[in-house]
Amino acid sequence: VQSYYQASRNIEISQPQLSGDIEADVCIVGGGYTGLSSALYLAKEGLNVVLLEANKLASGASGANGGQVSGGMRRDQFYIEKALGKEYARVLWDIGEQAKYHAKGLMDEYEIQCDYKKGIAHPNHKQKFCEDSRRYVEHLNQNYDYQDIEYLNDDEMKEVTGSETYFGGSYDIGEAHCHPLNYALGIAQAALLARAKIYENSTVSSYDLSKSHVKVKTKSGSVKAERVVLACNGYLGNLEKRLNSKLLPMNNYIVATKPLDNETVAKINPRDIAFADSRFVINYFRLSADKRLLFGGGENYSQELSKNIIPIVTKPLEKIYPFLRGVKIDYAWGGKLALTMNRLPFYKEMNQGKVLSAQGYSGQGVALASYAGKVIAEKITGDGEIFDTMANIPMRSFPGGRFLRNPTMRVGMFYHALLDRL
Repeated sequence: VQSYYQASRNIEISQPQLSGDIEADVCIVGGGYTGLSSALYLAKEGLNVVLLEANKLASGASGANGGQVSGGMRRDQFYIEKALGKEYARVLWDIGEQAKYHAKGLMDEYEIQCDYKKGIAHPNHKQKFCEDSRRYVEHLNQNYDYQDIEYLNDDEMKEVTGSETYFGGSYDIGEAHCHPLNYALGIAQAALLARAKIYENSTVSSYDLSKSHVKVKTKSGSVKAERVVLACNGYLGNLEKRLNSKLLPMNNYIVATKPLDNETVAKINPRDIAFADSRFVINYFRLSADKRLLFGGGENYSQELSKNIIPIVTKPLEKIYPFLRGVKIDYAWGGKLALTMNRLPFYKEMNQGKVLSAQGYSGQGVALASYAGKVIAEKITGDGEIFDTMANIPMRSFPGGRFLRNPTMRVGMFYHALLDRL
């Protein structure tokens, strides 16, 4: 079933396949948020930039996600403070907030029409989680001077979500949601206007390093460049084995209902905000511009996306909204994101700066990944402070190595999914 985002895209971009041997200052591999943003900022600095995308631009998770423009990092500040210390945690919080505001800045500067709306609530599916949520809101208010977040009690959250299955939780008016594909294509359009060269349907098979350059190879051509940027995220494959053990591709799925009547809309989402709940296998949902319920839920670690998405996603949807049981599903789709062990982004510099990588946003890539392109460009053209800060985050490998990490994670996913139900 087609993606709703593809059906409602407002920008059409078609770029040629790479044919022949060309040269560039920087070759970027991957046409999602990170790659497109890198191309934009590097081209604006006057560099000769070539971007290679294996399929169509933003055909992966960048054009298929929940569209939530979140602040901070994927893990909360309690976790980061404990893992990395309060000082480092504060720096990472500030970077995450910069990423959130940067996304809105790109939309404004390039007039990207992507249905941007403020507000994300984080409802708890268990009462016992509520006190931690209240403490976290107070922690951000008092210790980070972040006043855009508030705590909603059980009754307030039930009213906001229109669901009897939720308890209290946080509501962040500083966060937002958008049409993720139109956002990505808006960045692509800006990069092309800045004279970045973009090639679609140009799968990179390998790259060779020499003392003077990097040669990036596709089936029908090559790019000789001073540097290569790896921006593949869940689609890295075996292109760079030095990164593989730190990243785990994961499939996530979304459905879009038929347009809902005004009474149902007012019941399930009176504030027209986005939601991301407290489950380990997270449910996230919001309304589209034409009043469909966009609901994401269910995930797996198989090599291919499921061909049976609707029953995977409608099961949690109907649990949260039993009165929507049997609602017509017009669209269903999935995308492949990349997790890290600590759910923090994975930046790495290799081969004396010839190879730069930023990946592993763990489901929080709308803001973090599009900001990563700016950070990469700064690393290449001058000040690499933020890149180095991110690259210094300790990053563990997944257990089981390249071949056993997927089966190991399936077991872990089953265990945590069981806890969600208890």
